[in-house]
Amino acid sequence: MFKILFVCTGNTCRSSLAAVIAAQAAARQGFSPEDIQIYSAGLAAVEGMPATPEAIQAAREMGLDLSNHRAAGLTGEMVKEAGLILTMTRGHKEALLKLYPEAQGKVFTLKEYVNPGSADPDIADPIGRPLEVYRRTARELEELTSKLLEKVRKVMHLRLALGSDHGGFKLKEEIKKFLEEQGIPYRDFGTFNAEAVDYPDFARPVAEAVARGECDRGILCCGTGIGVAIAANKVPGIRAALCHDTFSARAAREHNDANILTMGERVIGPGLAREIVATWLASEFAGGRHARRVEKIKAIEEAYNRARP
Repeated sequence: MFKILFVCTGNTCRSSLAAVIAAQAAARQGFSPEDIQIYSAGLAAVEGMPATPEAIQAAREMGLDLSNHRAAGLTGEMVKEAGLILTMTRGHKEALLKLYPEAQGKVFTLKEYVNPGSADPDIADPIGRPLEVYRRTARELEELTSKLLEKVRKVMHLRLALGSDHGGFKLKEEIKKFLEEQGIPYRDFGTFNAEAVDYPDFARPVAEAVARGECDRGILCCGTGIGVAIAANKVPGIRAALCHDTFSARAAREHNDANILTMGERVIGPGLAREIVATWLASEFAGGRHARRVEKIKAIEEAYNRARP
């Protein structure tokens, strides 16, 4: 099951509206309750507070019921269980990560997740404002959550190829646990224990499965992540990126359209690896000027392929 957590300050207007609107959109788009769970919380919520009357009215006008909503304070357990955490503002995101730095990589503002590079990633606080402001906020949330769920569906239906040598075996197993928790399917190409093996023997089938389109993306692990990256990149059509931080993971997707992620078990721990995988899976190719550059990479590859006898 994929879990989405919306976060604002008091959990009486924006995040509660976002959760109920997103739940309605999920039902309309065919998600089942077993596929996805959507909930909300507040960084400074007073437990048990109802939604504001204006939020209840704005929801009612959309055919939704917020009258039974009660505010919930954000907890570490909520943060741990969520596959994706979406805040209403940059300030919320920064405050959340200060409290829970281990959540780095799965926390975004709603706007930046749906529209990377958004000039204004904040959703304005309607508290204390007239009903019409709440209506505008609700409409904005409706548009954003619809796009959000389209993006989430892509992540949930990715076909992932996994592989490692003995030096990355434990890290691969940790990544498998993370994917299973999030309901993301994968195919494991081995290795299946910690006995010594040669990394090209496992990087190649993963890369070939991605290149043939049998899998959408791949994740490879070895001791450093370097060997499997080199081997995978010998397969035409593969852009394998070694990433040991979330910034690189996001850039690898947005700028380079990397279709394989590589990591080193002897370089990073399982917690950071999970964050890197979450960021890489959630990020999409930005296109634009980056598309031109990726096409030039493909042209180099094609030129060498044509030159071979």
